[in-house]
Amino acid sequence: MSAIFQLIPSFATYDAIGTHTRRLDTLLRELGYETAIYADDFDEAVSGCATPFAELRHRPPKGVWYLYQASTNSRIADWLRDRPRVLINYHNVTPHALAKPFEPEIARVLWQARREIGGLAQTTQRAFTVSHYNAVDLFELGFLHPLIAPPLLELPQQGRKPAPEIDSTHSHWLFVGRIFPNKHQLFLIEAFALYHQLFDRDATLTLVGSTASRSYLAAIKESIALHRLCDSVRLLSGLDPSALTEEYRRASLFTSASLHEGFGFPFIEAFAHQTPVLALATSAVSETVGSAGWLLQQEDPLSFALAAHTLHNDAMVRARLIERGLTRLRAFDPEPQQHRYQRLIEQLVGTP
Repeated sequence: MSAIFQLIPSFATYDAIGTHTRRLDTLLRELGYETAIYADDFDEAVSGCATPFAELRHRPPKGVWYLYQASTNSRIADWLRDRPRVLINYHNVTPHALAKPFEPEIARVLWQARREIGGLAQTTQRAFTVSHYNAVDLFELGFLHPLIAPPLLELPQQGRKPAPEIDSTHSHWLFVGRIFPNKHQLFLIEAFALYHQLFDRDATLTLVGSTASRSYLAAIKESIALHRLCDSVRLLSGLDPSALTEEYRRASLFTSASLHEGFGFPFIEAFAHQTPVLALATSAVSETVGSAGWLLQQEDPLSFALAAHTLHNDAMVRARLIERGLTRLRAFDPEPQQHRYQRLIEQLVGTP
């Protein structure tokens, strides 16, 4: 029996990469492979399906295939450099230049992460990734002919029931993503401030995400105060799936100004909750969203505010985007994606 061990730097409960890793492990076991997940760091909620990487590091078995879920720096990369039978599933690394103005030390770590992953290019059997945008990045890191397979997701239950306490006559913007410079929440606040001033004094903006940069969080709070939006902008973190669903129910728009996405799972969540998407057309956003959202090519707060105003008030445009979102959602249905990964693994590793 062939064995495939997945290695992941950080394994978290509600993280998209963690979900992909768990679902891939389940699929591999169902196909007949021997599997295990080794993580350098993981929370208690997933402790039952993960083993500390240190245990593998000191006693590696023979004949195993190693599948590295690459997204940040890790000692795992150095350990894999001298191993045979290594595959890489690449989820992208945030460009260090985006982090440097607020988090120079984290920027150094991100630069190191790309260097570590690129160092595996000459010894890795094959690399695959979740988007064409990432494939270009892999090629630039030295990986020739990377394969593409969207991530294995746990899609939210479809359907939309507006939260009864929300007045639908007013606009409620939502963004889901960690607090970090590449997510560009400062732009969203600036665009929302214009919308608030020009169109709707009762509009709200909710930013959901854990804090990955205290400096950037401080800048966000300063901007909120500067624009006198303390009663209109909410900052939330640590939400479980049920609470996050409620935020999608509250939202009239899913808004994103992210400068860098390797895929963008929150867009898929927005489609499932029938929340129209308005975003900047950057990185892999266009690839993930397709024609199912209103994508702006220009990074201009006023243009963003004007588009949001149209989306909130034009019922035909909203209905068209909601319908396209549900159609786009079918492209990520778990069953065909599982068949794609089955063919991919059998192509690279062979049958169990």
